[in-house]
Amino acid sequence: MEDLYHFTITGGISVSIYVLVFVVGIVSAVLACYLPVLAMFAGYVQRGAADNKRRALLIAINFILGMVVTSLAVGLIVALLGQQFLPFVEKYRLLTWVPPIFDILAGLQLLGVISFAMPTFQKSLNRPEHPPGAAAAFKLGIPYGLVISPCAIPIFFALISYIALQGSPLHGALLMTAYSLGKGVVLAAVAVFSISILRKLAKWGGPVKKIAGYVSIALGILFLAIGFMK
Repeated sequence: MEDLYHFTITGGISVSIYVLVFVVGIVSAVLACYLPVLAMFAGYVQRGAADNKRRALLIAINFILGMVVTSLAVGLIVALLGQQFLPFVEKYRLLTWVPPIFDILAGLQLLGVISFAMPTFQKSLNRPEHPPGAAAAFKLGIPYGLVISPCAIPIFFALISYIALQGSPLHGALLMTAYSLGKGVVLAAVAVFSISILRKLAKWGGPVKKIAGYVSIALGILFLAIGFMK
């Protein structure tokens, strides 16, 4: 994790960085730990699209735009305030142990060993009170801009550390937007091209959660071991 962190802070700002972050966003959305979110998104789109691909795309785009709004705001805030907290982060080696602890806790949550209250916005995605529409999808996408899969937590920490060290609100906003759009590509592709896969994904949401839980715990333990061996 620390190697990834030091690699990111030496790269500078270039077009290739934005492309890399965009690709990382795509990867983050296809990791096993993100599949439960895709499963809930599958059911949400189906309830609103009724097998209509054009309507599915409209719902997905508005949901993604909501995510982008939040990600942009996060990038601005991290760039403006992040440098004040970096000495504290380095002093207590937070990048070594905080992301793995989150991974382990998230894995235990997915396995049902521990239980945290489901956020209201997550309940809305899982069981919407009304048929999803464009405006509702945009509104729901806003809090989902903060959702990070357990497997991608180390990547996310490296990204926000990079943004904090650069200290540029513009670049911070654009980088987080690129990351969010990368995840959005997967959501849009699933919504438009894979209606049948969406049904299967929603049906297998339970087993997928268990697999994601085990993967998340394993990654957390691995990152902890690597971090404290250095």
